[in-house]
Amino acid sequence: MAHSIRGLQTTQTVVTQPVQWQLLLLLAAGPQSMRMIWQRLNGKQRWSCWCGLWRLQRRQLVMFHVKQRRWALTPAGETLRPILTAIQKCTATQKGGKSDDL
Repeated sequence: MAHSIRGLQTTQTVVTQPVQWQLLLLLAAGPQSMRMIWQRLNGKQRWSCWCGLWRLQRRQLVMFHVKQRRWALTPAGETLRPILTAIQKCTATQKGGKSDDL
């Protein structure tokens, strides 16, 4: 358990903005085009979306596939999957079991 908590604390130092968490949660479902990402974010999050993606890319957690024109998690980003899955489960429980709403 202590190892998990240490991993979460390390992740929290890298992922510092709520929009970055939102982007990671969206990309955990699979590669997404910018249009797909844009549709899932609200107005305020849309303005910080580019900055969030840029910061996550600099931390090597996400990457842009030029040929596919989609954003996806990198192998380093995939290591966050247990954390992202736990967040999604908690969110789904709080929203009455609707896991598609983030």
